[in-house]
Amino acid sequence: MQDAYPTDKQYLYIVIDTNVLIDYCGIIEQFCADVEKAHYPIMIIIPSVVLGELDGLKNRPELQWFARQATTWLLKKVKERRTVKLQAAKETLNPLVPPSENDDMRKNDLAIRDCCLHFADKNRGYGALLVTMDKILCLECQKEGLETCIPPRRSWSSRQLAQSLPVAGVDLTVFHDREAFPRYRPSRTRQRLAQTEAPAVPAGPARADEDMMEIDDGELPVPEEYLPAHARDSLHAQIAEHFTQVLKDLCYRVHLESGESMTISNSSHAPDFRRKEMRDWTADLCLSYLGTKRTFTKPDFMGSFLLSRGMRGWKKGQDWSPKMWEMVLDALEDVGRKFNEGAILSSVSAVRPHVKEVWDAKLRPL
Repeated sequence: MQDAYPTDKQYLYIVIDTNVLIDYCGIIEQFCADVEKAHYPIMIIIPSVVLGELDGLKNRPELQWFARQATTWLLKKVKERRTVKLQAAKETLNPLVPPSENDDMRKNDLAIRDCCLHFADKNRGYGALLVTMDKILCLECQKEGLETCIPPRRSWSSRQLAQSLPVAGVDLTVFHDREAFPRYRPSRTRQRLAQTEAPAVPAGPARADEDMMEIDDGELPVPEEYLPAHARDSLHAQIAEHFTQVLKDLCYRVHLESGESMTISNSSHAPDFRRKEMRDWTADLCLSYLGTKRTFTKPDFMGSFLLSRGMRGWKKGQDWSPKMWEMVLDALEDVGRKFNEGAILSSVSAVRPHVKEVWDAKLRPL
């Protein structure tokens, strides 16, 4: 089998640590979109050990929702074969670790350092940049002459990441100077998340509230963008994005198992899902297709609840009642059971505690 990526093309490699995917997956997602639009030769590298760490975090109740989101996004991007690549088994230096460094507690850090050293070889590309929130890992890499970047605790962006690139000639204007849509993130304190980003106000310094949720009060890149005033809106956006992708993956599996043809039809009598490529399906089209295979619970408003922001019929999270949220999750769980789809079942289980928390929290006055 041919390598998924052209071997004759040189890239600047950006190695991403687990903690960045958990806290800032949305920023990395936006950065990839900006890179693809600008056609820059930049490749995001996910070390093999990071996949193992993400898998382990799925067993931690407070982080499993964020780990599953990151894993789902990685699967999507790796399939696209454009700007995200997993470290292959051969892509390592396998250095002899000095006795003083032979510590099980640090073996993952050393594996990431080894990955960085491999891709930093100028014979392979334009060098490498490690992005991590682990200061000890940064020191390990810096003593080897590697470039590193630690995201700030408040208000990071695709543009700020681009500013850290160890190359000249990068047009920063093509990178978003704020997160396209603020995300519900894990709390950095024992206090559980209660609030998230406030609506934008005229440009001013970045700020953060007590739950360590980053806020950037700069102007919106486009007028249509909506800044959630509460964690309900951010979490709702995550649910719609995540489960739409998981439903697409399920549809693809069901389609392969059925062996049926899925050619695009121009007939006005054909089901709506037959008139589009599967990659362009909304959650509602996915549910319509799955409904032709098995019977499951589906509230009438479920398709609208899972719409991406900006689409006709989309409403923010606060506009849906707690009962509606519960009904959608129950329906998704029923789909997972009927199709024996573990990704859906585990994701629903992971997000339920967060849904309860954001509805138990008081709204922030505007």
